[in-house]
Amino acid sequence: MARALFLFLLISTIFSQTTHKGDDLVKEGAFAFYNYEYDRALEILSRARKEHPDHPGVHFIWAAASWTKSLAYDPVDTTHKVLEKVLADVIPIYDRLVKKYPYDPYYRLFQGSSIGLTARVTLAKKKWLATLLRAYKGFVIITDVAEKNPDMMDGRLPLGIVQYYSGMGNVVIQWAVSLYGLNASTESGLNQMILAADNSNWAWVEANGILSFLYLWVEDDPVLAGKHSRKLVETFPNNYYYHIMSLEAMIKIGRFDAAWELIENLTSTAERLTPRQREWYLPYLEYEKALLMFEQKEYGLALFHVQDAINNYSGELDVILGFAYLLQGKIKDLTGDRAGAKSSYRSCLNLDNFSSAMSSANQYLNRPFFVP
Repeated sequence: MARALFLFLLISTIFSQTTHKGDDLVKEGAFAFYNYEYDRALEILSRARKEHPDHPGVHFIWAAASWTKSLAYDPVDTTHKVLEKVLADVIPIYDRLVKKYPYDPYYRLFQGSSIGLTARVTLAKKKWLATLLRAYKGFVIITDVAEKNPDMMDGRLPLGIVQYYSGMGNVVIQWAVSLYGLNASTESGLNQMILAADNSNWAWVEANGILSFLYLWVEDDPVLAGKHSRKLVETFPNNYYYHIMSLEAMIKIGRFDAAWELIENLTSTAERLTPRQREWYLPYLEYEKALLMFEQKEYGLALFHVQDAINNYSGELDVILGFAYLLQGKIKDLTGDRAGAKSSYRSCLNLDNFSSAMSSANQYLNRPFFVP
């Protein structure tokens, strides 16, 4: 996804102001996998697991790094199996560590995070209620720790994720959330995630990534998306996905010259990606090219690139695919192919994901898109 809304679900508890022996080594490994240095990350984190087996975060971060490497190399079904396998390894470790260190809240936070991350597989399969139930098994642990330790800013991210996700859900999901005494509100969820992005020690990485995603493809606020994505590309220059989000923000706010420059850079650096990453990210880049050409009213070229993005799409989640179908429909409307436009809008709606493309496609299915 590219990574999706729940990439590294609940990773926010990686570190806090409390220090533990081995923090520097674990931090080095974590930064390496964010920067696509997978082998180095796993070498460092595997060593850290041996040298500091009681570190509260090392096992969870090792699991996340193992999964991330699989995302870069393997088919989607394999990545799900890898994630389930590594979590089955680390969850019993946290069960033991929580008993060993009952007065250190960070062990329980990582225990809850590991349990909550099991929801990532059901999320990819759009099993919404199963995702909610899995997430809450871990979330109830995190909530309890966060309430007892209100100064832990890193804990704001998982709280925000669940509040936001629940606020997007249907009435049944919102009712289920209310049973936990939570505010099922997208606004409240965003506010929690912003606190993590601006004030936490480690949660800021995932918080900024998730906020960039949401502001681009759910909330439709490219200015804020650009703000959060810029922090990430400056820190992790090898992370292609962070650059894609920054690129779309540039296009949507009209920074066309900067967008063309970034497209050229991403085209030339694509050779550094793994084969699986190229399958995943290059259709994203084609969509961004189409969007830029559409904004510049080059509809023929925009249609060519968006169709290429659709035909070759292989991302785990289908948010960008939905926007590609939406864009295809807009172009066809503007070029007089109303029947083709309706077909594109229906393809978008059939994805039934949580992006804002769904409401736009429904609107244009009933009333043709036009440029005011």
